[in-house]
Amino acid sequence: MKQALSIFFSIVLSIGIGKAQQNLSITGSIKNTKGIELEAATVFIAGSQKITVTDKKGAFQFTNLTPGTYQVVINSLGYEPIKKNLLLSDSMLVLDTVMQEKQIQLDVVVIGDDSQRKNFMKTFTKYFMGESENAKACKIINPEKIEFGTNKKLLKAYSNDFLIIENGMLGYRIKYLLRNFQYDSGSDATFYDGESIFENIEGSSEQKQVWEANRKKAYEGSLMHYLRALHANKTQEEGFLTYTIQNFSLPLVITPNPVFAEQLIQHTDSNFISFKYKKRLYTLYDKKKAMAEQKPTNRKDMTIDMADTGSILTLNAAIDKRGSYSDYKAILIQGFWGRKRLADQLPIEYEPL
Repeated sequence: MKQALSIFFSIVLSIGIGKAQQNLSITGSIKNTKGIELEAATVFIAGSQKITVTDKKGAFQFTNLTPGTYQVVINSLGYEPIKKNLLLSDSMLVLDTVMQEKQIQLDVVVIGDDSQRKNFMKTFTKYFMGESENAKACKIINPEKIEFGTNKKLLKAYSNDFLIIENGMLGYRIKYLLRNFQYDSGSDATFYDGESIFENIEGSSEQKQVWEANRKKAYEGSLMHYLRALHANKTQEEGFLTYTIQNFSLPLVITPNPVFAEQLIQHTDSNFISFKYKKRLYTLYDKKKAMAEQKPTNRKDMTIDMADTGSILTLNAAIDKRGSYSDYKAILIQGFWGRKRLADQLPIEYEPL
């Protein structure tokens, strides 16, 4: 009887722990510098499908979260947007925030010529959305929200409100809070800073099947895919090979033997991993090559050109099982992943079927 009771309580305890881990939350309240509670401020988790607004007391809440890293973004008309990088591991995290009044931006020149604005819009769309098949299916619904300016060879853009983008290839409506976009035509370099929120577009069952197939195609070989495989210690099984880069220019010089997941990461607990490898890495997504037996070799370092699905990665951050990382400035990517822009992104809730 005692043994039966022990087993019963063990089952109840394990169920309770499982439910508790699935019922984490982020709550908070928002005020301005005068202490006034801000109602109807938009609060969302960047890169996700979770969005809400504050109530009359300036309060908000996200429930049913899993352990992980989250970037919470707060936006309210007339105030500077706020983003907070959070690491959620306990049952509740409280985020009380004070918003500063927005200062007038003076560095962006208002452009009145329609033909010039069309050229700016064309450049912005190319380097913000990307040039993939997914990008070709994207449409910015409210382009009038974008403010453009120039400084010699630098094109600048920002928006005070959400850009609404429909991705007809992946079946998402994306709201993007664009803080800063810069394209330098002299160096052909692009920088942009902002946060996205995803919504599913309504469609027929046939259309949803097409979207699901396209989403899976976008997922395979992506940075999200790699980081999830890394967390699960299954990079090679998922089709990735990782090598150490020995130089700082092109063509790349890499080690002949792949570096495996257990050499790259350490588990801080059951929910998070951290990168312990400080060198730059070259990752290749090639299912056939990854599944072939990789025998150690005594060959010297190899000089290679980057493959179409090859990427350079430097990362120093905590990573959760969804492939999210804690510090969005702690990652540097080039190559295949660097060419993937907003049109190729998926929400953190995405799971391939």
